[in-house]
Amino acid sequence: MPWYERKSVGLLLRLGGIVLLVLAFLAARMLRMQAIAGSIEADATAWLLAAIAFLCGSAGAAFLFVGPHLFDPVKIAKRWRRRDD
Repeated sequence: MPWYERKSVGLLLRLGGIVLLVLAFLAARMLRMQAIAGSIEADATAWLLAAIAFLCGSAGAAFLFVGPHLFDPVKIAKRWRRRDD
Protein backbone atom coordinates (compact mmCIF):
# COMPACT_ATOMS: atom_id res chain seq x y z
CA MET A 1 0.00 0.00 0.00
CA PRO A 2 1.46 3.39 -0.97
CA TRP A 3 2.03 5.89 1.83
CA TYR A 4 -0.71 8.25 0.62
CA GLU A 5 -3.43 5.58 0.86
CA ARG A 6 -3.20 5.34 4.64
CA LYS A 7 -6.12 6.72 6.60
CA SER A 8 -3.83 8.83 8.78
CA VAL A 9 -2.36 10.58 5.72
CA GLY A 10 -5.86 11.45 4.51
CA LEU A 11 -6.73 12.95 7.87
CA LEU A 12 -3.47 14.89 7.99
CA LEU A 13 -4.04 16.26 4.48
CA ARG A 14 -7.52 17.44 5.41
CA LEU A 15 -6.29 18.93 8.68
CA GLY A 16 -3.49 20.67 6.79
CA GLY A 17 -6.11 22.01 4.38
CA ILE A 18 -8.05 23.53 7.26
CA VAL A 19 -4.87 25.11 8.63
CA LEU A 20 -4.03 26.58 5.22
CA LEU A 21 -7.54 27.97 4.84
CA VAL A 22 -7.30 29.62 8.26
CA LEU A 23 -3.96 31.10 7.25
CA ALA A 24 -5.49 32.40 4.02
CA PHE A 25 -8.35 33.93 5.98
CA LEU A 26 -5.96 35.68 8.36
CA ALA A 27 -3.85 37.03 5.49
CA ALA A 28 -6.96 38.31 3.71
CA ARG A 29 -8.19 39.92 6.92
CA MET A 30 -4.83 41.66 7.43
CA LEU A 31 -4.93 42.84 3.82
CA ARG A 32 -8.44 44.21 4.33
CA MET A 33 -7.42 46.07 7.49
CA GLN A 34 -4.43 47.52 5.66
CA ALA A 35 -6.67 48.63 2.78
CA ILE A 36 -9.12 50.31 5.14
CA ALA A 37 -6.28 52.15 6.89
CA GLY A 38 -4.88 53.65 3.69
CA SER A 39 -3.80 53.15 0.11
CA ILE A 40 -2.14 49.83 -0.73
CA GLU A 41 -1.26 50.54 -4.37
CA ALA A 42 2.54 50.44 -4.12
CA ASP A 43 2.86 48.46 -0.91
CA ALA A 44 4.93 45.27 -1.11
CA THR A 45 3.31 43.93 2.06
CA ALA A 46 -0.10 44.09 0.41
CA TRP A 47 1.19 42.07 -2.54
CA LEU A 48 2.69 39.50 -0.17
CA LEU A 49 -0.54 39.19 1.82
CA ALA A 50 -2.56 38.80 -1.37
CA ALA A 51 -0.20 36.09 -2.64
CA ILE A 52 -0.34 34.25 0.70
CA ALA A 53 -4.14 34.44 0.74
CA PHE A 54 -4.41 33.13 -2.82
CA LEU A 55 -1.85 30.33 -2.57
CA CYS A 56 -2.88 29.11 0.88
CA GLY A 57 -6.55 29.30 -0.06
CA SER A 58 -6.04 27.30 -3.24
CA ALA A 59 -3.85 24.65 -1.68
CA GLY A 60 -6.02 24.46 1.43
CA ALA A 61 -9.17 23.91 -0.60
CA ALA A 62 -7.48 21.20 -2.66
CA PHE A 63 -6.18 19.42 0.44
CA LEU A 64 -9.48 19.70 2.29
CA PHE A 65 -11.86 18.63 -0.47
CA VAL A 66 -9.72 16.20 -2.46
CA GLY A 67 -7.58 14.79 0.35
CA PRO A 68 -5.59 11.67 -0.50
CA HIS A 69 -7.18 11.45 -3.97
CA LEU A 70 -4.82 14.26 -4.90
CA PHE A 71 -2.29 11.52 -5.69
CA ASP A 72 -4.57 9.36 -7.85
CA PRO A 73 -3.08 8.52 -11.26
CA VAL A 74 -4.54 10.34 -14.23
CA LYS A 75 -5.12 8.55 -17.52
CA ILE A 76 -3.80 10.52 -20.47
CA ALA A 77 -5.52 10.29 -23.84
CA LYS A 78 -3.55 8.56 -26.58
CA ARG A 79 -3.29 11.68 -28.69
CA TRP A 80 -1.46 13.56 -25.90
CA ARG A 81 1.07 10.81 -25.12
CA ARG A 82 4.61 10.76 -26.40
CA ARG A 83 5.19 8.92 -29.64
CA ASP A 84 7.79 6.61 -28.11
CA ASP A 85 5.30 5.17 -25.54
